[in-house]
Formats: sequence, structure tokens, C-alpha cells
Amino acid sequence: MTGRVVPLRYVADWRSLLFLGTLAALFTAQWSGLLRHWLLLPLTCALAFVACVVKHNHVHCPTFTRRGWNAALGHVLGLLTGHETTGIITAHNVRHHRENQTDRDWVRCSLVGFRWNWLNLLCFPFVAVARMRRDKPSDLADWRVRAPRVYRQALAERLVLYAAIVTLALADWCATLLYLAGPWLFGPWGIVTINLFQHQDCDPRSAHDHSRNVTGRLVNWFLLNNGFHTAHHARPGLHWSRLPPYHRAVVMPRMRPDLETRSLLVATWRQFLAGDRRGTAAAR
Repeated sequence: MTGRVVPLRYVADWRSLLFLGTLAALFTAQWSGLLRHWLLLPLTCALAFVACVVKHNHVHCPTFTRRGWNAALGHVLGLLTGHETTGIITAHNVRHHRENQTDRDWVRCSLVGFRWNWLNLLCFPFVAVARMRRDKPSDLADWRVRAPRVYRQALAERLVLYAAIVTLALADWCATLLYLAGPWLFGPWGIVTINLFQHQDCDPRSAHDHSRNVTGRLVNWFLLNNGFHTAHHARPGLHWSRLPPYHRAVVMPRMRPDLETRSLLVATWRQFLAGDRRGTAAAR
């Protein structure tokens, strides 16, 4: 635990805050014109994806010990990712975790089933978002009755985010489009797309073979241990810093060996690009 000045629940989340602070600085420098270079765009997009990972971690395990700080971070995450933090609760925490790979899961692998798996990878996020938009019920109507505190937070997040977008666009629509919109789209695109890698060709009925894991230290340092996906599904409320030991002690001895790899790039190449193969997602 950390001290009282910044009431973090876990010291490891200083890394999360460092990533968010760097992204905020990049957004500010580029939008204001203080520092602009095309090489900053890939870095900004990558950090926007990391911010989506931080948001994912935050809705599973609140970052701070104080409710007000967590609510404020929800606003910050919404501004940095272009999408309100409470907006992922139903799609991810409820549908994906509780109904993994069933017809109620909006990011199930069976949404795509092309012969070439690279085409599945390319189309998956668009198909998943379209299905979500079509089938997603009103969160606000449900939360207003069942979870008033979440309802108030969701309303506040939407008000702040939409007001900020309108204000930024009116102040400089060109800078907003060039330096904010791209990363705002890239981050959610990445967090949705990675679901296909993590669950395709896995067994959703199994306690330990329902997810693919990437265990390399470098990639997990930047992605806050998001590679330990089986452990995360088994213990979704477990803080991300504690996923590796849980994986080693509980998951690894029981899982299929082929569902663990150290390199995300190598695994992605083998799964989606190394030759034409019929994606088995449609058969799952």
C-alpha cells in the first residue's frame, strides 16, 4: 500500500499513472502546437491503447482507496480514451466475463469465420462494435434502478467527455481531428481486437483453457500484465500486479501448453499471418 498523499491501493499503479500522464502530455503538446512531429503519432496511439488497458483494470479493481479519487480517474480515463469509463462495464465485465464466447458475448470469436484468419483479424473489431451497437440495452435505464451511484457517475462522465470534445472541436477542429481523434479510435480498436487473439481456438468450457496467454516480461511491463489472460478471467478482481504469480501457481500447471507464448508478435504472426487457414472461431 502507498501513503496517504496519493491513496493508491497498490504501489504498482504508479506505472499506470505514469503512462496516463505521458499520454496527457503528448495530447496537450500536439493539440496546442507546442510540439508536433509525425513520429509522435505512433507513440500516442500506443499509449492510448495502454490507457484502455488501465481503464479495463480500473473497472475491475479500483485504483484508489477513496471513492472520489476513483470517480475523478474515471473522468480522466474517459478524456484520454475518447470513451466514458463506465461505458465498458456491461460489454466487458458483465457480458464478456460472465458469458464468455456465448451468444451474449459481444466480442465472441464466432462473430467472424472467414477462410483467411488475417481477414478475421481485420474485420473482427468492426463486426463486434456493430453487434454491440445493435444489441446493447440502455445501461442508464438499468443503472438508474439497480445502481444509482454508477448511474450518477455515468451521467457525469458523459457530460464531461462530450462537453470537452465539443469545446476542443470548436476551439480547433483541425487539431482535434489530427491529434486526438486518431488515438481515441486506435485505443478502443486495439482493446476489442485483442479479444480474438486471446480466445480464438480456445475452449470456453474449460476452467484453464479458455484463453491464450503471453508471458514475456517486456510486453507485460507495458501492457500491465494483460498477457496473463487466463488468470484474469479466473480472478477478474485480482489486481494486475498479482496476475503473474497466480498464473505460475494455478494456471500454468493445468492449461494446454500451446496456449502460452512469450512473444506477442510471434504468436500473432503464427495465428493470423503464417499461411492461409480457416479460422475455427465460427465452429466454436
